[in-house]
Amino acid sequence: MDIYYNNEHTMMIDHTKRKGFYTMQDQHSHDEYELYYLFTGERDYFIRDRTYRVKQGSFVFIDKDELHRTIDTGVPDHERLVINFDDSFLSNFPFQTQSGVITLPPQVQYKGENILQDLLLEAKGNANGRDIMLESLLRQLLLLVFRSQREQPEVEVQPSSVHQTMFEIATYVGTHYNAVLRLHDVAAQFFVSPYYLSRKFKQCTGFGFAEYVQLVRVREAQRLLRETNLKMLEIAEQIGMESLANFYKLFKQTNGCSPLQYRKRQFKKQT
Repeated sequence: MDIYYNNEHTMMIDHTKRKGFYTMQDQHSHDEYELYYLFTGERDYFIRDRTYRVKQGSFVFIDKDELHRTIDTGVPDHERLVINFDDSFLSNFPFQTQSGVITLPPQVQYKGENILQDLLLEAKGNANGRDIMLESLLRQLLLLVFRSQREQPEVEVQPSSVHQTMFEIATYVGTHYNAVLRLHDVAAQFFVSPYYLSRKFKQCTGFGFAEYVQLVRVREAQRLLRETNLKMLEIAEQIGMESLANFYKLFKQTNGCSPLQYRKRQFKKQT
């Protein structure tokens, strides 16, 4: 694994080659954008409440604070590159961004991969104007990807009936996170056993059911902290947390900071 930053730490480039089988284990959402590219191999990519099959030569764009996780497909070995970056790189962009999988046309894919290789080469070095070149290359790449995203049909989600049921359950959680969501109750509502729901939800999304419920609640708490002046108790109530102490504990476990610290950081970014 090779990780590089620009001097201001507004961009991170993570290049990784993995042998064997791998599923991302950590909880994953962040307040930067993410661009993922798969050089070799095959992955399932869970975004919000859908799982997409990602193959060699595909990009994945992830919006800020979007729940996502890559999952093993049974095909060993893969090489990928992840770029995380902040809002400054999308200033004055002519496109409205949206999370999703983007496969460049063959005549454009070669150009996109060349830009990625140039990015890696520049990131590894220390030439004069390194950060300016990194910013220029990333903007070129984003323009290429977003143009293709607008022109291509939406990539289909995994089509099996099992995936469809799990997508419906994930969507249900996404709209009922402020209610009590017990595994047994949700399983009964979708006419499956708790064991089946627990096992298949993890298989299809990469998240345990209870873990996903918590992450959806934290994601909504982040939005409320950024966009409203609600008190912490009010936010805890709106996301379905009965205990303020449990809300603080869950938020800090997920974000590495308290809700109040998160709000202050977001305020500084906006000023």
